[in-house]
Amino acid sequence: MEETKKMERLSDFLKLISSLKLTARKGWITYDVPGTKETIGSHSFGTVFIAWILSKKKSLDTEKVIKLAIVHDILEAITGDITIHDKEFEKKETIEKEALIELNKKLPDELKNEINDLLQELKEGKTEESKVCLQADKLDTAFQTYLYEKKKYGKDIEESTLTRFFDWTDSFLKDEFAKEFLNYIRSLRGK
Repeated sequence: MEETKKMERLSDFLKLISSLKLTARKGWITYDVPGTKETIGSHSFGTVFIAWILSKKKSLDTEKVIKLAIVHDILEAITGDITIHDKEFEKKETIEKEALIELNKKLPDELKNEINDLLQELKEGKTEESKVCLQADKLDTAFQTYLYEKKKYGKDIEESTLTRFFDWTDSFLKDEFAKEFLNYIRSLRGK
């Protein structure tokens, strides 16, 4: 009986996080990007790889950075993607606290403490690993912006309605390699 409950809980957790693979990111809907919209899950996938690379460049705990990247948007399985354009944005912190309570009801015991610790570390943003993860999050958005611009506007893009995503990303970056990569992505826009 106990084993069945554990399996049910695991199944409920996997259903919850699987919703991230299907939930489109609102920013791309707001800016009417063409075609299939990037999902929260696919964004997290890209963030993991960028975080991995950045962690190697800085000789950080790569396993921890990857785990931070995997969970960085996990609460959005419950809250949805709340952007600065949403009226809920001013209550985002409260909404996320409530979502964490809901998430904890579904988390397998083996993951609960670790995921809670990782989410707290990201929220505080004080460790080098969390800083790298948060920068990877922004860089993935910038790279996806570039891909959407090319698809929507074609070659030789210098300015578009999506330019603000590059400026927004730039304001968050502290790491030199991350800044170099953003500048490289920007340079591709004119080619």
